Amino acid sequence: MCLRVERFSVLAVRILLILMTCATSLVLATNLYALRKARRLESTGVRVEGECVNHYWPSGGYVGAICTYPAGGAEDLSVRSSRYSVAPVDIGDVVEVIHDRKNPEHSMLSFEVGSRVGYDTALTVVMGTLWAAAAVGAVLTW
Repeated sequence: MCLRVERFSVLAVRILLILMTCATSLVLATNLYALRKARRLESTGVRVEGECVNHYWPSGGYVGAICTYPAGGAEDLSVRSSRYSVAPVDIGDVVEVIHDRKNPEHSMLSFEVGSRVGYDTALTVVMGTLWAAAAVGAVLTW
């Protein structure tokens, strides 16, 4: 009976470690994509002046800005900021927007690029460490 309980607990730990490895892999993949996008925009993007035209209120009491910017076409394009506890810019304020040369729809507000890169780098380090710990734990319990 004791051997059966011990096997069950080892199996439960293995399952938990494998699930943790899968979950951190998903977070790492999406985070590395966002980090790569922000770094590429920061280094090779076109910087243009845009204007805050509206605010939006996602759930949780946060607020974000909607800004338009010229991209060389007939119509201006728009970009949304991240969510903040207070509006990052006022309606009518001039903002700097960075967009991709080849695909101007891919854009970010310049004041968010630096914080995004720092946040994504920190999250990548944390998730990478958790992934490594879970993977090593899964291998050692086999």
